[in-house]
Amino acid sequence: MKHEVKNILEMLDSVGEERLKLFLKTFSSPVNPAIENFVRNRAIDFARKKVAVTYLAIDLNDGQILGCFALTHKAVSIPGAGLSSSSRRKLERFARLDRAAGDYMASAFLIAQFGKNFGVDDGRRIAGSQLMDIVNDVLVNIQRQIGGGIIYLDCEDNEKLQQFYINEKFHRFGERFAEEEQQKYIQYMRFF
Repeated sequence: MKHEVKNILEMLDSVGEERLKLFLKTFSSPVNPAIENFVRNRAIDFARKKVAVTYLAIDLNDGQILGCFALTHKAVSIPGAGLSSSSRRKLERFARLDRAAGDYMASAFLIAQFGKNFGVDDGRRIAGSQLMDIVNDVLVNIQRQIGGGIIYLDCEDNEKLQQFYINEKFHRFGERFAEEEQQKYIQYMRFF
């Protein structure tokens, strides 16, 4: 399936806010209403404020949104306990060790949102691994411009999602509890 990747800030400039809002309303994710809500109602505002910029994978044949992801750069604390010596060496290139706490403080790329559009027919729906390849391509281009080498994300405490990220070479490094959402998230990272 041929696709193109569009940054919604560029789309905002080229098609305008009203047309972009209508286009984003075609994104559907009944399995994850939070990402559907984000894309439809918050992505433009987050991008304008430079909190996180959303990218869309768009089918070149019919112009449908295949999937989306939002990226930002953020500080993260990674516990040193349990890391292999190889991971510690890699991490030391991009992070500072807080010796008292035993944690590494790093500036990393955060995949803040990630999901496919279930509004696309099942036979044409993008695979999660294909969408992750697109994320990687975008991040490699960003990395070439500003540096960095750590990608992380928060994953719902869901076995299927966790297995997907493990298959994509992410490694669990922690967890957090979001009070506002009353949701536990498992934190994953990987080097690139």
